[in-house]
Amino acid sequence: MPRYPLHELNDEEFEDLVTRICRKILGAGTTSFEKGRDGGKDAKFVGTANCFPSLTAPLSGTAVIQAKHTTDPTKSCTDNDFEKNKTSILNEEIPKIKKQVDEEAATHYLLFTNRKKTGGAETSIPAKIMAETGVNQAWLLGNKDIHDFLLDYPEIANDIGLNRLRSPILFTPDDIREVVSEFFKQKGVIVQAFDSQHDFQNYPGIEKKNEINNLSSRYFDYIQTDSLPWFTQVESFLKNPRNATLADQYHAVADELKGQLIIHRDSFETFDEALEHVYQLIHERSPELRAASHRRLVKIFVHYMYCDCDIGEKV
Repeated sequence: MPRYPLHELNDEEFEDLVTRICRKILGAGTTSFEKGRDGGKDAKFVGTANCFPSLTAPLSGTAVIQAKHTTDPTKSCTDNDFEKNKTSILNEEIPKIKKQVDEEAATHYLLFTNRKKTGGAETSIPAKIMAETGVNQAWLLGNKDIHDFLLDYPEIANDIGLNRLRSPILFTPDDIREVVSEFFKQKGVIVQAFDSQHDFQNYPGIEKKNEINNLSSRYFDYIQTDSLPWFTQVESFLKNPRNATLADQYHAVADELKGQLIIHRDSFETFDEALEHVYQLIHERSPELRAASHRRLVKIFVHYMYCDCDIGEKV
């Protein structure tokens, strides 16, 4: 299933996404409201739901729907600014929800967010909402829930243009994330055997490969200056028997990327752009690697993949 970077939407686009999901799972009668007039709701549904929370036991009554968007992909529902502080998003919404219960007889509350949701938050946050507002039932729907709905109703992504946010390059970032993280831990004890004679002796025909892939001489100079001095350590790391599982993960990602870059070669004017795009994808999808020390290593591994002929065409 494609994963969409929902943090790149603006608030109104996210609210539109949530409303469209609710029109599927609750019903066509889901009504959205103009920005600034919600009073604690972005949409509302009155009646018996189509299939939420299940086909056999759909909600029936008045449902208030709230969308809370963040531009930070690392945010969680358990963060202080969402749940725990006196001025947290949840605590500021509680009085508004209670007002909906008192004035409009709201019976159900759905809180959608593109934050990560833990099992604990799924239980504690709805319980807090019900206890402090008087609503009969409450649900917290997080980033994964939204993606699950998009899997069930792929037409929503097409209708609102979510595909514009998705890179054409598909791969499994978890594997390379583990490889880079472990390399960072071990790099201090890996023998650095680099010398000037190492210059691509293991990569015959590198100049021809650059020509075939349309990698500029300027970018290749950048690789040689900034990343090449690390290649011996990367090679030693991947060939160390204790890192066999990590090596398998590295090669699995490289194989995925190789195929994707061949298929989507026309999406990039030069291979410089393709390599930088792969780096950005790993960076965006791996918050754990955003420290300066780890970001640098991600770029080195991407360059190593190319120079070791794990990605890019050779003939």
